[in-house]
Amino acid sequence: MTDIPQLTRRKFVFVLGGAAVLLQSSCLAVAGARTKRSERLTAWRRKARDLGVRAVVVLRGSETLVSDGDVATPLRIASIRKSLVSALFGIAVAERRVNLDASLADLGINDYTPLTDTERSATVRQLLMARSGVYIPTAAETPAMKAARPERGSHAPGTFWYYNNWDFNVLGEIYQRTTGEGLFTAIEHRLARPLGWRDFDALRQAVCSYDAESPRFPAYNISMSTRDMALFGRLFLQRGRWRRQLIPESWVDESTRPYSITGRAGYNGGYGFMWWVVPDDPSVDRRGVPAGTFTAAGNGGRYITIIPSLEIVVAVQPDEQRERPPVRLYAEPNAYSDLLAQLVEALRR
Repeated sequence: MTDIPQLTRRKFVFVLGGAAVLLQSSCLAVAGARTKRSERLTAWRRKARDLGVRAVVVLRGSETLVSDGDVATPLRIASIRKSLVSALFGIAVAERRVNLDASLADLGINDYTPLTDTERSATVRQLLMARSGVYIPTAAETPAMKAARPERGSHAPGTFWYYNNWDFNVLGEIYQRTTGEGLFTAIEHRLARPLGWRDFDALRQAVCSYDAESPRFPAYNISMSTRDMALFGRLFLQRGRWRRQLIPESWVDESTRPYSITGRAGYNGGYGFMWWVVPDDPSVDRRGVPAGTFTAAGNGGRYITIIPSLEIVVAVQPDEQRERPPVRLYAEPNAYSDLLAQLVEALRR
């Protein structure tokens, strides 16, 4: 029978002491890594402020890495509203209240500028993709959107991507017709309350905006605080689950998949169902933003970005004042994508 070596008291103390040294070294290494990460995040916050950010929240899972600036004040979110509406459609599809393949004609949708039969063949799915082929004026179009609008009848439904407020505004009407539920009521009861938004009041912070020249379908204007925006992003990071499954996982996948290559670089190189998506496509310049990242973006520099590969949510509101030009974050090409890439680098090292 083989003898089992016995630890003497002296050897035991030596081994225990060595383990303590290793543990202490490990703790110091962890503390050092955290300090370096904190320094990198501080530098990143300074960069964000330099670019004109008023408030920013960064979450990693359920941990808050950054909460900087005026994060509790509700501010307009502009076109971020579109990703909220996309989420509502996911719920309605799961409840079989919306058929994505129903056409405008099926739903009785027309405009004060009458649509052609071809235009009325566009489906709900094609509107979500911004591929309706309907090119007429609508509410909340920016000068750039008007300038880029294709000639009417130039593309059949489903064949061409154009970031089209007509599509997005009509989807608000379609949601209300098919579900029998007011859009703002749905946002309050299906998103704000379950997610615990702290700063949202639907009566004061949700308003329809009409255009006198194209008054049929309004834009749905919403204000949110940056910390509430981050909670919406976290819902998608958690694949639609918040204590229970609020949005089907299948819809998170379907709505944040790139159906179109936009010709742009960085965070908005592709487009899903009213989400900007970074495609895994060698023809797209990702500018350091990981493939699979998806973003809700609003005019002027408003963003909610989800980076699944790092379990990160970023919510941003700009320091926007009417008496000065747009903030650098929005005005400078690729500024937001480069800011995201800097954050990715800071958290990977």
